[in-house]
Amino acid sequence: MSKKKKESLSASDFAERAERYFEKCDTTVVPCASCKKEADCLTCGKRRTRPYTLSGLCLELGISKRQFKELMTNKCFCHEVEMALLKIEAYIEENCFSGNVNATFALAVLKEYFYAESDESESDIKIVLSEETERLAE
Repeated sequence: MSKKKKESLSASDFAERAERYFEKCDTTVVPCASCKKEADCLTCGKRRTRPYTLSGLCLELGISKRQFKELMTNKCFCHEVEMALLKIEAYIEENCFSGNVNATFALAVLKEYFYAESDESESDIKIVLSEETERLAE
């Protein structure tokens, strides 16, 4: 992360700006597929709000995803970053369970940003069989 950006963004500033992003998402109405404009959605009952996304949060903060990942390892920011990620993760999970988000898409996003793959590959796993099992396997 550039020194200028690091100096201009404190942990409390990060938390405030992240909260503003989530509030903006909650108040921004996105018209449903059958309505042409926002006002129509208020009467049709399919009113939707803007989704919480990591990309949207980074744009709101004015930082890249790489810089966001750097903040995750910074002890000053780790709690605020974790809480923001948790809010996005909860949004995805809840909307997936309720059927508002495609499960395949949700799985891909959760794998990409929230569930880190283990560094060990399957080839690193060693299975040791007993002599009796080896004899039966032949």
